Amino acid sequence: MTRRANTLPMVAALALLLGACAEGYPERSEVVALHYGMGQAEAIQAMNQVVKGKEQKSPARFAMLEGCVLEVHARRPVDGRESRTLPLKGARAVATKAPDSDSYRVTLHRSGGSGDPGQTVMHGVPWTTATQMKWLLEYLPSTC
Repeated sequence: MTRRANTLPMVAALALLLGACAEGYPERSEVVALHYGMGQAEAIQAMNQVVKGKEQKSPARFAMLEGCVLEVHARRPVDGRESRTLPLKGARAVATKAPDSDSYRVTLHRSGGSGDPGQTVMHGVPWTTATQMKWLLEYLPSTC
């Protein structure tokens, strides 16, 4: 056997191994780069990229309004499109794990509102998606 014939099976095995290692990880285009130097437009763009994930049950779009108010446009299966506004100043973001699954919900709570159930921003998402959205909701008021 020639040296070239010996290398072919090794190259094929290496290609299979590397392909298997990538399974389960997001593709490079799906990765959202979060950093403290982001401007408001970049943070909103990152939020919109986070909600584009395959696991989203009800995709949403975000926009910023005057007065540090987040506008959420979401498609709901029951009543069609829904638009709502969420004031960000003084609000706190919370990510909680669903008791019956490995999915998470991200809610926004008004400050000082004891017993406030909060407004759901996203639900049924994995931990990584939930923590990215929570970080963005906490960071965004600093851009106002």
